[in-house]
Amino acid sequence: MRTLRVIVARRLPVWVLVAGGWCGVGGEVRGQDGAKEDGALKAVAGRYQEARRAMLRRRFTLYADELSALEKKLGAAGRAEDAAAAAAERMRVVRVLEAKPEPKPPAGIPAGPTPDELLEALAATLLPEEVPDDAVAGSGAAGQARTRVLKIEKADIDRNSLPSGGGGIGRGYWGKEKAAAAWTVSGLVPGEYAVILRFQCGPGGGGTAKVKAGREEFTVEVPEGESWTRRGVLQAGTVKVTGSGLDLKVAAESLAAEKNGSLWDLRAVMLEPVAR
Repeated sequence: MRTLRVIVARRLPVWVLVAGGWCGVGGEVRGQDGAKEDGALKAVAGRYQEARRAMLRRRFTLYADELSALEKKLGAAGRAEDAAAAAAERMRVVRVLEAKPEPKPPAGIPAGPTPDELLEALAATLLPEEVPDDAVAGSGAAGQARTRVLKIEKADIDRNSLPSGGGGIGRGYWGKEKAAAAWTVSGLVPGEYAVILRFQCGPGGGGTAKVKAGREEFTVEVPEGESWTRRGVLQAGTVKVTGSGLDLKVAAESLAAEKNGSLWDLRAVMLEPVAR
């Protein structure tokens, strides 16, 4: 028994050494795999955050546009106090959208919020994710016509012809003739609606577009713009809605003559009730 104990005692360190070596190699491999997984997760999270911030900017840009239209309506109606409130809210949103990164402060002085942090703080106050996809401007009484905003993200789009460029899914620069976007609108109050196009167009852009709303068809001349970041508005025409639904389609008819020119970056189509 004593001899057996000696043999075991002498061999034990060998087995411990071998096992320890394998554990060390396995731990190193698992550590490398874990580092790759952590890096991949961080990359996915980064892309998600970037996409979310882009979505927030689009939502708040739409919100600012609607506040501007509301401000004008209230002013025309003589409701100066309400118009001022809409203007103040619009400026609050615009300040966040136009915020620029601040230079790094001197040592010992805390840095101010970044544009992304300001955007997240604004989102926390308004929760724009809860805005309906088919946004409605103004509350309106029951049976009263209201402005409908048909966002390009919700259009039926031919992916083979539209879009091209960095506008995200469902948006972009209309760089091909016959590119088109269509919507089927429901829940409309019968009456007359102005068809208004909201877009951006810069140097080298412009051309003509066809708008078909119900049985009406309009040709719209899109002028060359000064900047692809500046918003523009064009009224295509007026359509009379007799039921509660409407099929609407916008198509590129001709593009700017300049090589690689684009018609525009269409953002939304608005159906604005015509005051009787």
